[in-house]
Amino acid sequence: MRTPKQAPVLTTQVYRKDHETGRYMIEVALEHYEDIFNEWDPSPFRRRDLHPDLTEFLEECSNEISLKHPIAIVFHLPDTDHDQAKQDHATGGLRNHFSFAAHVLRKRLKISHRHSLRNLVIGIAFLLSATITQSKLPTSLLGDVFTQGLFIGGWVFVWEALATAVFKDAPIRAKIREWERFLDAPIMFKAGTPDATKEV
Repeated sequence: MRTPKQAPVLTTQVYRKDHETGRYMIEVALEHYEDIFNEWDPSPFRRRDLHPDLTEFLEECSNEISLKHPIAIVFHLPDTDHDQAKQDHATGGLRNHFSFAAHVLRKRLKISHRHSLRNLVIGIAFLLSATITQSKLPTSLLGDVFTQGLFIGGWVFVWEALATAVFKDAPIRAKIREWERFLDAPIMFKAGTPDATKEV
């Protein structure tokens, strides 16, 4: 399989668009169906890891195509390498890979949400404690320091919860949408080069 820099990268100037479906096509030239998967992984196609070069190439292409645009994945193989069973197995393996990648990120996002909620609850508890303490304790240097410490700690926890939910989790959410777009993408196999192909 060609490396990401060598693979044919065909938006309106770089990627070809299927005018029937309106999808931008990510095109990959292969020599064999097996090139899709990691050659060192002995698992069957449906459970095998993708070839690292292919994974990197797909992610680079997806980063270049706005998430608002649907995509299709097109593999180009030699005319003599048509095998419907391998195509079906390869398609299933790709779908499993995309689905598992999205699943892992959803779990990570769920854990992050739990941490954000925990920090928010702790922050609110600190702020409530500071408010109650301020109204109950007599005015003194030690009391003021303690109360201000509670306020500062509370706002730190609240800010951390908001920063995680709004900023830190944003790349994970974007990555989930990316894998979901891959899951939605048709996977096609064509014979010949990208400039002169036919369905196989």
